Amino acid sequence: MSARDAHVISDSLAELPMGSNCAVVTLLGSLCPITICHVQTFEIARQLLLQKSESSEGAMLRPSALERFDAVVGFISLNGDRHVGAKLAQKKQQSLDIDQRRHLVRLATADLPWVGEEDREGSCLKTLRSRMPHLNFIHFCMNGADDVRKYRKWLWADVDHRFLTFGRPGDTGAVMNAALRDGVDLDAGHFVMGPELTDVSSTDARIALARGNFAQAQQHLHPSVIEWLLTHGPWLPKIVIGP
Repeated sequence: MSARDAHVISDSLAELPMGSNCAVVTLLGSLCPITICHVQTFEIARQLLLQKSESSEGAMLRPSALERFDAVVGFISLNGDRHVGAKLAQKKQQSLDIDQRRHLVRLATADLPWVGEEDREGSCLKTLRSRMPHLNFIHFCMNGADDVRKYRKWLWADVDHRFLTFGRPGDTGAVMNAALRDGVDLDAGHFVMGPELTDVSSTDARIALARGNFAQAQQHLHPSVIEWLLTHGPWLPKIVIGP
């Protein structure tokens, strides 16, 4: 699957001139299930990386030394069933297996032909570079500020290991302040801070479905994802039939 997606996406880059910069944005997660916020991070990352001017009206603040990019592609990889199953078991919830989660990823990203799947985070790079040796592919690992704060990932960032971090309420300021204290240059383009997003989580989506609050679930999930989960998902409200 990942090889196919990388091949298809690389074909869309064929017309780029030699030496063009192409950002490869990757996301590794449980995505049980994938939310609209997960998809939104790819769209916002693309907007930020392709942005031509830091001063344009309504533009996101862009690190001054960050390269200019001619294209952006994205890839999603998933945590394994053992990890996801154990995490949800702690919350006394059932989990989706990896094939089900992949299917929901495809449904949620159907309108984004530049976003594909990969088996391991970053594994798409080998295929892209072999098929398009005339392009300069630059990899960004995308994370939420809560995860970055937990593992102090700003310390991992350098010119060959880029990070794109989206803010989350309660974690954004802490990450930026800690990175600055540790001497990270936020203008270098190695550790890039994106905007703070509304706190939409897979946990909230599962709870909304289990409670039968489908209006709330619509705030978290793509319509096609909800439609599939209402038929196949494990988090539907229990129906009590008579005394």
